[in-house]
Amino acid sequence: MRRQHYESEKIAAKAREARWRLAAFGLLVANILLAMTIARTDTTEKTVIVPPTIERPFWVKGAETSPEYLEEMSRYLSTLVLNVTPKSIDANIDIFLRYVAPEAHGAIRTRMAVQAERLKRDDVTTAFYPVGYQTRAEKRQVVITGDFVTTVGKQQVSSVRRSWRFDYAFTGGRLWVSEFMEVNSEHPFEKAAGSAAGPAVGE
Repeated sequence: MRRQHYESEKIAAKAREARWRLAAFGLLVANILLAMTIARTDTTEKTVIVPPTIERPFWVKGAETSPEYLEEMSRYLSTLVLNVTPKSIDANIDIFLRYVAPEAHGAIRTRMAVQAERLKRDDVTTAFYPVGYQTRAEKRQVVITGDFVTTVGKQQVSSVRRSWRFDYAFTGGRLWVSEFMEVNSEHPFEKAAGSAAGPAVGE
C-alpha cells in the first residue's frame, strides 16, 4: 500500500517537474522573441513639425486636412521667405526647407539660394502683410495675397499687392511643400506669374 502511494507521489512529482520545465521553456522562448522584436523596433523619436503659433483650430483626418490647417501653414511659411533681411534670409531659408517635400527639396533650395544672393547683394529688405487666402483643400493648394513692401538700404521703393501659391503633399502624417510660386491674383490656380519658388525680391 505504501509502495503504491510512493509510486503515485513520484509520478505526480515528475509530472509537476515536467510542467515547470515546459513553462520555463515557454518563458525563455517568449523572452527571446521579445528581445528580437525590441532589437528590430525603430525607437527613434519622431517629431511632427507644426507652426509655432496656432491662431485657429484645425483638423487632420487620414490624408484629409482642413482648410484652416493649410492656411495656418501657409501663413507661417510665407513669413519665413517674404519677411526677410540680408542678415536673416539664410536662416529663414534653412527653416523653410525643413517643410519641403524631399522630391522638391533640391529645386526649391537652388532657386531660393539664387534669389537670396541677389537680396543680399542689393541690400534688400522685404515685408509681407497678408490680407486674404484662397484655398482648394481637396488639392491641398493655398493662395496667400497681401501687401508686399520692398526696402533697399533704408529707402522704401515699392508697396504692391502680390499673391503666392503653396502646393502641398501629405505623407507620413504631415504636410510637405511640393511647390511655392508667385501667381497671378486673378487666376492663381492656373499658372505662375513668372516668379519661381524663392525669397521674393522687389522688382
